Amino acid sequence: MEHELSAIYDITHGLGLAILTPRWMKYCLDETTVSKYVDFAVNVFGVDENLPPMEIANKGIEMMEKFLFETLGLKSSFTDIGIDESHFEVMAEKAVRLGGLAYAFKPLAKEDVVNIFKMCL
Repeated sequence: MEHELSAIYDITHGLGLAILTPRWMKYCLDETTVSKYVDFAVNVFGVDENLPPMEIANKGIEMMEKFLFETLGLKSSFTDIGIDESHFEVMAEKAVRLGGLAYAFKPLAKEDVVNIFKMCL
């Protein structure tokens, strides 16, 4: 998804990933993926492993957002860097076709990618 973003817009790969990743994580979080989020939150941010799994997962995402956007001071949305939704359909189509997203951590279709891009506005 990010490769398509930085192919069209003049942003660094890292900033694109910083904006996309928390939204992608929120979008993909469900009962089938929660265990990976728990591992992430506990091992990276030290979230209490005794909390309910969904709470742990959401705290991990929140802590990552705080690190990226508050501690590092990165821009937190596409709107902040002048990106609108005019190319979302084309970028999503290419991301799915070229990026193998049907076989990803959580399989994603074009509509899913568009939804994630919209979450980044």
